[in-house]
Amino acid sequence: MMSKSGPSQQQSFETPFKILKEYQYASTAVTELLHSLETPDPQLIYLYGPSGCGKSALIHHLLPEYLALHPGAEWELLTASEFAARFALASSNQQIADFQKGLRGLDLLILEDVHSLENRSHTQQELLSTLDDILGQGGRIIVSATKPPGELALFLKKLTNRFHGGICAAIPPLDFQSRQELLEFWAEVEAIPLPKKELTLIAQKKDLSPRELFAVLKQLQTVSRINRQPLDSRFVKQYLQGNLEPPRTSTAKITRAVCQEFKTTLAEIRSANRSQQYVLPRQCAMFLSRELTDESLAKIANYFNRKNHSTVIHACRQIQTDLEKSPGLRQQISRIKQQLGVYLL
Repeated sequence: MMSKSGPSQQQSFETPFKILKEYQYASTAVTELLHSLETPDPQLIYLYGPSGCGKSALIHHLLPEYLALHPGAEWELLTASEFAARFALASSNQQIADFQKGLRGLDLLILEDVHSLENRSHTQQELLSTLDDILGQGGRIIVSATKPPGELALFLKKLTNRFHGGICAAIPPLDFQSRQELLEFWAEVEAIPLPKKELTLIAQKKDLSPRELFAVLKQLQTVSRINRQPLDSRFVKQYLQGNLEPPRTSTAKITRAVCQEFKTTLAEIRSANRSQQYVLPRQCAMFLSRELTDESLAKIANYFNRKNHSTVIHACRQIQTDLEKSPGLRQQISRIKQQLGVYLL
């Protein structure tokens, strides 16, 4: 059985990954869990670290090895928010049994961003039962979060006990040497002609996570191409100081970039179709149009064939809320900005 993977999972496999010293313990733990041909002990690994530190990238880097060793395995990768949304939908449609059947028999469950379930006791109880069933039949579980189990506020004690019962592996922020090593690796893999001296300038920014470092490299490449400027020390310094004038963009350009990221079409995103596969990219395009252009709410609404600008206001609020909960969505927004040559710094 193949995983019912979503766009965020498919995209994550595209980012090159390198095992640095900060990942060694977590990498060893995940590798042993996934490689074991018998029931591993323990069966659960809890990865935690700040957003963008590389938790998802590490999991996705090692997952193909599991699939090669266990070709018939039933597995699924989803965020805690997706778990909660499926559970809510199943509850409203009186299909709880089907929901449980689809998850509780898995050989491997990967659940990302479990911290987003804080103060959601019913969903936590369902997750606890799901974990217990998977563990009870010899399955494997990988959970990720931005904080250790003991700091999960408003979580069921039994659920945090399950997390503590496995291996809890922290992924700390990268030090300067690791940031330098990672940037050199990415520059080579992505064929970005940045000498070591310029990469050092980027690595010296301690507040940048691995995800943001990769975004900086890709944006430098895009901006230099758009502005027709060489990737030299002067250009990198101007970029890092925020002294470069960003390329002009428009709702039309933004929407085309959104369509490319979400694998949809301009006609679909501007249609009246309210299916979630079109609503999310449509809301992202509205959100980015509001953030990156001077176009009025009414003009943005008109572009998407909406009569009322309140639709744009709702979209912006919804995406802003979702961005706080979903690292996957933050990555997608970041990639869209990279494509447009818009800066993160």
